[in-house]
Amino acid sequence: MYPLGDVVALRLGPKPACLVNGPEPLRQVLISDAARYDKGFQFDQLRGLIGDGVGTSGGAKHRRQRRLMRPAFDHEHVEGYVAVMARCAAQTVADWRPAAGIDAGREMRRLAMTAIARAMFEAVDDGPSADGSGSAAVHEVLASLPVLLGGVGRRALLPLAVLNKAPTPGNLRFDRACAGLHAMADRMIADHRSRQASAPDRAASDAPSLLSTLLAAVDDEDGGGMTDAQAHDEIMTVLLAGTETSAGTLAWTLHVLSRDLDLQRAVQREAATVLAGRTPTAADLGSLPLTRRVVSEILRYYPPSWILGRRPIQDVQIAGVPVPAGTQVLLNFYGLHHDPAAYPEPDRFDPDRWLDPDPEATRGHYLPFGLGPHACVGEGFAWSLVLTAVSTIASHYTVKPAPGSVVKPVARTTLHPGVVPLVLEPLT
Repeated sequence: MYPLGDVVALRLGPKPACLVNGPEPLRQVLISDAARYDKGFQFDQLRGLIGDGVGTSGGAKHRRQRRLMRPAFDHEHVEGYVAVMARCAAQTVADWRPAAGIDAGREMRRLAMTAIARAMFEAVDDGPSADGSGSAAVHEVLASLPVLLGGVGRRALLPLAVLNKAPTPGNLRFDRACAGLHAMADRMIADHRSRQASAPDRAASDAPSLLSTLLAAVDDEDGGGMTDAQAHDEIMTVLLAGTETSAGTLAWTLHVLSRDLDLQRAVQREAATVLAGRTPTAADLGSLPLTRRVVSEILRYYPPSWILGRRPIQDVQIAGVPVPAGTQVLLNFYGLHHDPAAYPEPDRFDPDRWLDPDPEATRGHYLPFGLGPHACVGEGFAWSLVLTAVSTIASHYTVKPAPGSVVKPVARTTLHPGVVPLVLEPLT
């Protein structure tokens, strides 16, 4: 039982809201009563910025989009993307200059952006596209996505349209970045359609990218595929959601390892044994049990989706408490992941709690990728990216906290660290 109860009434400015705690009330909202809710004001704001992709849509449209997205994130395709992830991780560590140190928050965001953009737009086993269009798209992502990510959280949590429209330098930069990314998505879709029309045999023989797989998907219920507008919205959704969650998880992982050198050395030994100096392959990722436990504990301790919004479209009851239609419902994932009923000493970071977890205790208390019909479709992709990056970094460097540095969580649409200053020591 949570100290304030399963459902806690509160207000967000002038609007009524409630905080929902505990596994059963959350399962009720996300599974048994899912059809009675839309996604709430946070997603209203995101929809206006990135479109109505699988992350923001609801109802029948969401179900259809999810079916069309699934092939791009199935096991076979994700295995192919690992080659891209490994190249990006290797290039990242090669670019570091130990004497200068790094901000892991910035570097992991750049790594995640690059890996996701290259998996999205470039053939997964051939590197950049021959005509350079993929590389141009990656360049646009690296230039514009950080600006979009920096502003979208504030706009989603503080939906004050009048402030967002003011011609301030920050708003103007945000608008330019958003327009640049939207134009890039349209251009890449048009380029792909054009190549398909002019050289269908060549297009069919190309190694798959996320984009090509999305555009080739066929809905097994109605026989249709994605329109260009739908594909556009999914590109924006994957770039935004995939980067923010993966980058945050990676930065938190480096932060924790930098402060526990014994644990870091164990991760390094595992990487050295499994990889033996190679870049990781998809087959290697299942042979990194300690690294996987560390990341599992990161996802518990610092859940990317620390709080999730829903909004009932009709009067409902949650755990017996009446909740009127239109009330903003906030699902407390952070509290769930720190519940002592499931996790003894929940505020202690302990990867070994995942050696033999009690499935009954953790079944409803571990939701790093959500639950129910709106659970993250890219979970396998995210796991592959994080394990690839951590094992690559562990093969090259010991990371230590910069003297006097203090890392604080930033709670917006995701729970990510702010600046994470690290000292780099190359492994010899």
